[in-house]
Amino acid sequence: MAKNTKKTVEQSADLARKIWLAGVGAYGRAYTNTVGAVEQASHVSTELFDDLVERGEKIEGDVRQSVSTNDRINKVVEAAGKFGASRRAKFNERVGAVRKGLGLDRGIFTVDQKLDHLSDQVSALTKEVAALKKSVAKPSTRKAAVKKTTAKKPVAKKVAVRKAAAPKAETKKPATIAAK
Repeated sequence: MAKNTKKTVEQSADLARKIWLAGVGAYGRAYTNTVGAVEQASHVSTELFDDLVERGEKIEGDVRQSVSTNDRINKVVEAAGKFGASRRAKFNERVGAVRKGLGLDRGIFTVDQKLDHLSDQVSALTKEVAALKKSVAKPSTRKAAVKKTTAKKPVAKKVAVRKAAAPKAETKKPATIAAK
């Protein structure tokens, strides 16, 4: 009985291997047929494409010839061209207005360029404000000084103030400080 079982196992293994090989063979045949069909279709499609291009060139020449001799079509094409030109001009005007409003008419196209330009403007305005503050502050300090000196004080004190405000003689610095 063991011999009989061994024989059926070998037959089953052999049958399984043949089924596997039949599947691989079917895949190989399908691959070969597909590659051949693709090459053939490629060749046929190239010929078909070239044929269609040739026909298209012939039809294009016929249409151009018939259009060029038709006055009605030429008038329509001319009118369409004029209309398109006027619409383009209006569009360009609108775009120009928007660009001017955004500050893009000065050659500033990116956000970084715009920010740099605005930063420069803010810096210039800050300097102008500082200069204006200085010019406004100077007359007010003069007025305050004039008010202090014109206040009613005894004449002797005015002289004393002037003497006290006189420049003092320079004092000599110690040698250690001068050396530094």
